[in-house]
Amino acid sequence: MIKRFYPLCSLLLLLFGCASAPPKEEKFPEWVENPDALFPARLYLTAVASGGSLEEAKERSITSLSSNFSVNVNLNRKILEVYTEKKKDKEMIDWEHSVDLINRSVLTSKNELINVRTAKTYFDKETATFYVLSVINKSETEMIYLEEIKKTDKSLVSFYAEAGLAENKISKIIYLKKCEEIIKIGEALRSIHRILSLMGDTPGLSVPKEDIEVELQRLKMETVAKIETSGDESEEFASYLREVVYKTGFSIGEENPDIIIKGKLGLKPLDFPREGEFVRWELTIDVKNAVTGNTMKTYTSSGREGSVSSESARGRALDAVKKELEGKFYEDFNAFLSESYKE
Repeated sequence: MIKRFYPLCSLLLLLFGCASAPPKEEKFPEWVENPDALFPARLYLTAVASGGSLEEAKERSITSLSSNFSVNVNLNRKILEVYTEKKKDKEMIDWEHSVDLINRSVLTSKNELINVRTAKTYFDKETATFYVLSVINKSETEMIYLEEIKKTDKSLVSFYAEAGLAENKISKIIYLKKCEEIIKIGEALRSIHRILSLMGDTPGLSVPKEDIEVELQRLKMETVAKIETSGDESEEFASYLREVVYKTGFSIGEENPDIIIKGKLGLKPLDFPREGEFVRWELTIDVKNAVTGNTMKTYTSSGREGSVSSESARGRALDAVKKELEGKFYEDFNAFLSESYKE
């Protein structure tokens, strides 16, 4: 009897000992390693980050969240600005607002990222480290972008209709260019919406992008620019202006031109109280839209270049002229074309 009693006591002591042992304490809350446990990935975007302060941890979690979106919109703002000033109503897109919405999706500031909230925080006393769980509700945020997509589609349809009604090639080109810019915004909004969409139902473009590209390319090739130059290095100067026209997409020709560009370049030696040779360059350019009769404000620019020889200084002056034409003049030329359809 006694022999049987000892094994029984040992078993009871073992059971009581196990029952009274303190549970193993987890170092971190479960969400630190597994945020999906609280916020399922199908419904939320989540990010956990740590930092030496609560603010630092929040900022890092927002940075991590924003990495879900990789969007970059390079717009020709001048093309959009002209039309926005002329016609702005409830049916037209507020493109600055749309671009701001896109940019705020990839910024790291907690004050900028769209519809983000801090869901959980934890402080680890042993390491003096803060942990933050930030979340974005996909369903709520998806609706914000879907509404913006609808606005861009209305504008795209409107621009495309205006292109169809335009009375001349250049006006039609400008409206189609605006379509291109709106499409860029719409595509960026759609790329974000696809990440957030629960149903995979991101709408397609309301006007086929390929149709606009093909029509725009055809019209550009049919638009002829005539270039007339005078003054110093006339041929070289003309070649620079041709590059600007080609960059715009137009053709170069002499007969029945749609655009007439007249330019004059002056290169003069300059006496300068410094060692070396110096050249002053001056250029004037006049542009006329032969279709509408509109003229661009005379473009003028000048500068000074120096080098060890007069030939080298002259070469540097020509380089400066080329840079001027490819930069500021190209922008002003396109702005003039954008405005040329105005009544």
